[in-house]
Amino acid sequence: MISRILVGLDGSKHSEIAGEYGIWLSKKLKRPVVGIHIIDIRLLEGPFIEDVAGALGFTTYSDITPKVKEALEERAKVILDTFAKECREKGGDCSIAQAYGIVYKELVNMADPEDLIIIGKKGQHPQFVNLFLGSTAENVARHSKCPVMITTDKFKEIKNVVLFFDGREKSIHAVNYLNGLYKDLGLNPVKIVSVLEEDSIEMKNHIKDLLNTHAQFEYETLFFTGYPEEVLENYLKENKENLDLAVMGAFGESRVKELILGSTTSYLMQKSPIPLLLVK
Repeated sequence: MISRILVGLDGSKHSEIAGEYGIWLSKKLKRPVVGIHIIDIRLLEGPFIEDVAGALGFTTYSDITPKVKEALEERAKVILDTFAKECREKGGDCSIAQAYGIVYKELVNMADPEDLIIIGKKGQHPQFVNLFLGSTAENVARHSKCPVMITTDKFKEIKNVVLFFDGREKSIHAVNYLNGLYKDLGLNPVKIVSVLEEDSIEMKNHIKDLLNTHAQFEYETLFFTGYPEEVLENYLKENKENLDLAVMGAFGESRVKELILGSTTSYLMQKSPIPLLLVK
């Protein structure tokens, strides 16, 4: 089901953990993993270069730009070589790639629909990147043609999975995707959590019927009522020690609701204490 595993690497702790997951999944699924480093072209132009040039006493962009470019390329080489060395030592099937561009756009463009992208929740300098360049993880997840896994700062082998299911098309896609991973990863029975607006027997039966139709793995269903964002965040916090991965359909809410309230997907990307797999 997965063709390749693409891992975004930027040298941060979160991206190192993303690399560990990529190598682990490469071995378990017998699929190639590609470590990718994108040099953001916005670091070579505009206010960033102007500030660096001023701080170092350069009078024009042309004086400083080649030096910054050289430093970024050297850093990229170290990051990719380190990943390739670790991958070989652990027995993964790996390759590496470097490119220039807008980070999330390049990662998205490199991926095919059958691939899996893995990226850390936070980058090398989140306090600056989120302010000036936007959230790379969320942009990748929103625009990617393939599933995206957002990792935290800690690696754990994946055995215990929770699936968030609301009965809509994207969550059914998530069930079908998990069908392919369940046996290959040797997962324990999956916890399936559904949040209802009210305690409705009819809605519970509808969800159970959908799961009986689509799920090809062992599972336990759990029903809650309330606001999905709050209920799911609390569930993850209370059970984080016993869970290794959360799976859900990506961006299932309407664009209007996302603009007003923010989507459940975006909310959990920020709040989840465990890795989050977003299925398109």
